Amino acid sequence: MPVYIRKTMVISPPSILSRMSDDEDDYLTDPDQIRDLLPQPYRMINKIIYNLFDDIWEIISERENARIAEASRIKPPKYECAIQMQPFGQATCLSDSIDGRYIFIGLPNGLAAVDAMTQQTVTTWEDDKIEVTQMQVSLIGVQTYLLCTVDDMGVSRFFAFAQDRIHLLKVASEQGGSGSKTIITKCQASTEGDFVGIVFEDTSNKETWIEVQKLPRDDWLRELEATSKKSTSQTKPQSPAPLGDDSDAPADGEQLPGEEKMIDAEDAEKEEKQSVGQRSQSPTSSRGAMSPVPPGGGGSSEKMHTKFSTPTLVVKIRPPADITGCNASTPQQATKLTDTGEVIGSGSNHSLTAHHLENRKAVFDYFHEQHLRYLPKEEESAQQPMFHFFTAGRLLPTGLDMPGQEGRPSSIGVWWVGGTQVFYYSLVKASKDIEHKPEFVSPHSDVLTATAVSQCTSLLAVGLKNGIVVIWDMHIGVNRRLINLTDDATILKLVFLNPNICGQDKVHYPPYGTKTNSYLLAWCSDGSVYLINCGMGKTSQPITVMPKMSDQDNLPTMVEPVNGVPEVILVVKRNGTAFLLDVTKGNSLPLCQVNLPTTHELTTPWDPVMTVGGQGHMMYLKASQKDPSEDYIPNSGMSSLFVFTLRSFPTLDDYLRRQRPDVPYVIHNTVDKRIETLLKERIYQQASRQRRMQERWINLKNELDIIQQIKDTNKRNADLRSEYVSVIVFKLSIFVSIFVNIDSTTNFNHSKLFKNSKHPLKPLTVEVDILH
Repeated sequence: MPVYIRKTMVISPPSILSRMSDDEDDYLTDPDQIRDLLPQPYRMINKIIYNLFDDIWEIISERENARIAEASRIKPPKYECAIQMQPFGQATCLSDSIDGRYIFIGLPNGLAAVDAMTQQTVTTWEDDKIEVTQMQVSLIGVQTYLLCTVDDMGVSRFFAFAQDRIHLLKVASEQGGSGSKTIITKCQASTEGDFVGIVFEDTSNKETWIEVQKLPRDDWLRELEATSKKSTSQTKPQSPAPLGDDSDAPADGEQLPGEEKMIDAEDAEKEEKQSVGQRSQSPTSSRGAMSPVPPGGGGSSEKMHTKFSTPTLVVKIRPPADITGCNASTPQQATKLTDTGEVIGSGSNHSLTAHHLENRKAVFDYFHEQHLRYLPKEEESAQQPMFHFFTAGRLLPTGLDMPGQEGRPSSIGVWWVGGTQVFYYSLVKASKDIEHKPEFVSPHSDVLTATAVSQCTSLLAVGLKNGIVVIWDMHIGVNRRLINLTDDATILKLVFLNPNICGQDKVHYPPYGTKTNSYLLAWCSDGSVYLINCGMGKTSQPITVMPKMSDQDNLPTMVEPVNGVPEVILVVKRNGTAFLLDVTKGNSLPLCQVNLPTTHELTTPWDPVMTVGGQGHMMYLKASQKDPSEDYIPNSGMSSLFVFTLRSFPTLDDYLRRQRPDVPYVIHNTVDKRIETLLKERIYQQASRQRRMQERWINLKNELDIIQQIKDTNKRNADLRSEYVSVIVFKLSIFVSIFVNIDSTTNFNHSKLFKNSKHPLKPLTVEVDILH
């Protein structure tokens, strides 16, 4: 059957047909769809609604998948046995004592010390106009603690807690204060309270600097002891007045009987008035609704006019200056103007002129003009410093040869947020100028984001913005390890864990220790947490404690090791959940989750107010009531302080009962210590050497007997061999003589005899036999 094809008809090539869309609404596949059914603007509204439905469906699918994953996930055990401490519901900060005996609570009207195990109030220090926002605790003596606090007005105070009383030692302020408004943003003391670093900020020009002061720790201990004896002798036993009874309340301007004010001096009062704005220094004794003292709890600390020793300013540190050009016209002059170069790494010792730097900046701006306009504008803000105190070592030898400086800080390491360098300043070097140059500068390849030092200050860990962690041994001055944790996140926090949870290498000899292994906990911005082995020469990969989090609500906001239980860390997430995790087991299930009552939730999960005391037995945290109209208990208030008894959690029994040996972070072996250890080992092995010597003498006799027997045997064998050889020689001589005689007399045909024999020695044997 013939097929007629229209000449004007154009057949699309296969390539175009293969690229046609499978959409039913495409007019290429359906000519009837060449015109839309809906005119504008309804067609646009239709597309918007369809896109909206698609986005909603994606969100629904993600939530459903997350719900299914959460339902299928193995959940840790939850514990809700919490003790409520309503009188401390307005707590602003919590801090645990080093030995785990007490919990110090910062309040809107002062301070309070609470027994960590029994939750009994030991003492309080009250001032209605002082709201403590930051607090650090250091152990400076036997059950004597130094409290460094900063209030909401930017004033720092030093308190001492001793003999169940809180004493005000010093009100910190700028040395020689000026007319500008200066506040304190940070106050941090060394481990044993020898030095303190105070960060000042001038609010008028955003200028920041650090003042390092040497604290008279020994003098304070003596003065506290004298004050305690004096107050004990003067105090008479009185029956405590009931809480809320205002019948015995003093009038305005009058103090309670037995109450004393602890101030530094009149100068301290003037300095505080200047910084706070003529703030009254007289403490109030009223016990209203904000009073943190519970019924039957401890009383208020005595406030007596006692003058304590004043700290001494050691060094004043300012941010590093911007790199500027060298003011020189010729290279020879620039070489003369440059510094001697004793401080390498600061970047200020160069011979580049200002004109050269300006040209470089102009060229850079010209080539990257189209990209620079998209950069965010940097807001002017004060540079915040971070610092640590260090003892003397090979990397920082200042003070290493001072016998009285052993174990005490001799230098301070400072780095500024957004910088790439760590500056080390000496604290024991005699200098007339308070602002002097750093002793050593350590530059790094990227911006510093976190640092940590071990408890003995012998190890330093530096976290960079590109995810690299650098570990330094400050005692011997070598780089222990450099590891790249992640490429997609920055390091937020680094913490050294107790070395007793890390397996140590067994060394049989020498008898003294040479090195130890320890763990470093690293927390990254993507929510991942890693455990790094800091042992010398270790190349193992870090252990993943928590993986990367994709959900923003599951990102951790707090990662802290539990004091007394180094294997366990406390993790708080943005959604308000708090749980305990074992870091040595890697990416495993949490040990337990701490649940608040259903009527309360964690206060400010992004910055929680919580701590662990009692060597890991008790947990304190602040929670707020969800619905103010419903009371958790009668007159409970909006917020409360809850206490969890961790020792009652079954999953933590094994951790709390473990016996942990004392293992140092770094072993410091001097020549004297090595010789002494070898001598002790030699003396200890003296008995075993005598026993081995006696055994040796006993065995020596047996060995000599055996040697003599072997010698006699060899001698007899030698005599036998000589006799045998002599007999053979004698026989051969006889044979030769006989053979010669026969050959000469009878003309014996030797060739014929040997020719007829199959073996050349056979005729000789036959002849010898015939001769015999």
